[in-house]
Amino acid sequence: SRGTDVVICDTAGRLHTRSNLMEELKKIARVAAKACAGAPHEVLLVIDATTGQNAVAQAELFHDAVNVTGLVLTKLDGTAKGGIAVAVCDKLGIPIKYVGMGEGLEDLHPFNAENFVRALLDL
Repeated sequence: SRGTDVVICDTAGRLHTRSNLMEELKKIARVAAKACAGAPHEVLLVIDATTGQNAVAQAELFHDAVNVTGLVLTKLDGTAKGGIAVAVCDKLGIPIKYVGMGEGLEDLHPFNAENFVRALLDL
């Protein structure tokens, strides 16, 4: 009704261990689906590259709740290599779509698998 083509819902701060927040997330997806057929069209889960094995459990719960379609891997500008993303992608069958190499918008880049593997293996 407002003439928008794209709606971005940032639900930052959701903890997968807080069931009430996960229920709110499910509700957001249901409301989007009612407003637009097929919505949400894209659901990205942002994973901090410094996160360890907990990222797999986190991703599984978010994926079960709202059908995550891709990952954004952040904080790759430090010492973290983001290897946990490989486990998440393998477990859930979803791609990494973007990587964050800093704090600005210009630091968000489309994912490049070859560059990621080179950095991961120090090649």
